[in-house]
Amino acid sequence: MAQKTTIIVGGGLAGLSAAIEAATTNAAMHVILVDKENNIGGNSAKATSGINGMTETGDSWEAFERDTLESGGGLSNESMVHKLVHESVDALQWLKQQDTTLDLSLVSQCGGHTYPRTHRCPPKPNGSPVPVGWRLIQALKQRFEQLDNASVRTQSRVSRLETDPNTGAITGVELNHNEMLPANAVILTCGGFGGQTQPLDQPDGTQTLLSQYAPNLLNIATTNGPWANGDGIRLGVAVGAATKDMDQIQIHPTGFVDPNNPKAGTKFLAPEALRAYGGVLLNTDGHRFTNELGRRDAVTQSILDQSSNVVWLVLTDTMIEQFGPSTAEFYAKRGFFVKCSSIDHLAEHLGVSATILNDEFARYDLHVDGKKTTDTTVSSVPDAFGKTIFPNPLAQGPEVNYWVAQITPCVHYTMGGLAINTDAAVLSEHTKQPIPGLYAAGEVTSGVHGKNRLAGNSLLECVVYGRTAGQNAAKYCNEKQ
Repeated sequence: MAQKTTIIVGGGLAGLSAAIEAATTNAAMHVILVDKENNIGGNSAKATSGINGMTETGDSWEAFERDTLESGGGLSNESMVHKLVHESVDALQWLKQQDTTLDLSLVSQCGGHTYPRTHRCPPKPNGSPVPVGWRLIQALKQRFEQLDNASVRTQSRVSRLETDPNTGAITGVELNHNEMLPANAVILTCGGFGGQTQPLDQPDGTQTLLSQYAPNLLNIATTNGPWANGDGIRLGVAVGAATKDMDQIQIHPTGFVDPNNPKAGTKFLAPEALRAYGGVLLNTDGHRFTNELGRRDAVTQSILDQSSNVVWLVLTDTMIEQFGPSTAEFYAKRGFFVKCSSIDHLAEHLGVSATILNDEFARYDLHVDGKKTTDTTVSSVPDAFGKTIFPNPLAQGPEVNYWVAQITPCVHYTMGGLAINTDAAVLSEHTKQPIPGLYAAGEVTSGVHGKNRLAGNSLLECVVYGRTAGQNAAKYCNEKQ
């Protein structure tokens, strides 16, 4: 009997999770991980805010699920969210099982969350930063390379899925328009289409998915790499897959503006964790104008409502110390952060009166003397913008630095994609039933995030649904005659 094969298309966190689970669920099966880039990792390797998992700091399954559903604005699939939340602790444990040196002990409370539950990596003993997305990719890549029944093909773009003309079942993939690889199952994990910020994709004039579903967002900056071009969605649709929520595009409120290249189309993300430790947003008049720990869509809209597109992110030394000074110094070396030695220096840099900043910071600090929950201060009296979480005061002594960066909203994440069920099986547009042998996980899919994704839920989704896809693809192959 010929050896069964599962092909995973896309080498980010979802793809690696799927590949490892598929290979370990069915050790007699061959697993092939295919990626069109020179190296695997994708957008997952760029993730910086963290990965969610319920903690013991007063959190609950119900609170985590409620936060996710409320953020989704009524578009999220409740069963899929339930699975995401209730498998979050197992997902973190599974990651640590793949690499026992993995440390996810830093936990912060990001926007839209009612409790701290977003895990990141502490810096190395020498102070060097450890970006969480990069670290997770390295851990799973190393584990994948240890598997005897798994292999990887890079610089290999899947140009077509092959199906049985009678049953519609997946039978293989075409690589680079000239090579067929037979397969009993295929898992699509090749991300979203947030890197398509121009109207056309290919030289043949193919329209980008962003221009089809959100043309108002064309030609604005993105945090995505160019590989995020919707390949997996197109592959699925070509074999009859259903899609959902394709017009739901997340604009992240804070992308760093490089003063040396302010019009750059791709920007570094100013991670939400900076605001989780108390970073505030100021307009050109030196005033706060939003709840910095509100949902991403709300914070973004408040920025877009300002009279000027210049918005400043300001943190104190204390906030930077809690966030991670080595990472902040990395941003500073790239020119994103400027360190101001006093509030007068900060006012001069922003072009506003020091009196305005002193008054603004004093008004903010009135709310800081509230109830402490771990490292977070919860005020019983919301401020003018509805903010109730005040991690650190803004007023500083004369010898303490303020860190300031200019930020701008950027295309960040596509919540819509291929329709799947809780088994990670891709659903047919015509029958609404699973397409035999086709699975998907991660940003290529839809259902979990609805109108707005919470920070930390993307990496979690990659692990939870990537593992599910790998397990079910392996079982499908095992049962298939």
